[in-house]
Amino acid sequence: MWTLPNLLSLARIAVLPALIVLIWPGIEGRETCFWAAMLYVVASLTDAIDGMLARRLNKVTVLGKFLDPLADKLFYLVPMVVLLQMEPSRIPLWIVLVVLVRELTITGLRAIAMSEGIVIAAGEGGKLKTFFGTVGMFALLVHYPYLINFGFSTSVVDFHRLGLWVTYLSVAFSLVSAFEYLRHFLRSVKGVAASS
Repeated sequence: MWTLPNLLSLARIAVLPALIVLIWPGIEGRETCFWAAMLYVVASLTDAIDGMLARRLNKVTVLGKFLDPLADKLFYLVPMVVLLQMEPSRIPLWIVLVVLVRELTITGLRAIAMSEGIVIAAGEGGKLKTFFGTVGMFALLVHYPYLINFGFSTSVVDFHRLGLWVTYLSVAFSLVSAFEYLRHFLRSVKGVAASS
């Protein structure tokens, strides 16, 4: 049960309190936000690694199927809520609500599908949602503008604005993937009903 992929998922959940403290109102600053973003990147890398290891080592477990998506959702939604309560808020309320409703809906549908023996693979929309969501959250955590040398030019990057725009893209892909999942779910349920 305590396989390396599962331990990586647990480690991702375990570092969440440290990330929250770094961006907590009254504590957060330019330096703490930078380190919170770095912590987020490292945790995101463990997400990619634990899934790859589970498949390669054939260590896919029931606990892992629970922990991995739980860690993913916590590591995206909890920082969002903390950013929401800052003064001024660093993320619009409607984004948090859309993401929350989408995640709860898909989790419910996935539970129903599993109870019926239906497996629905993640589509491209879901993968793009995850990619843009991770990049967007990283930029939102950095928040402050930085002078970046791109090699051919040097310019100021407003990480807060960048994070918002990338998060908007993530929300768009999350809605597309949700409709894709719902369509596949309804088609699979009809197939099961017809065969029975």
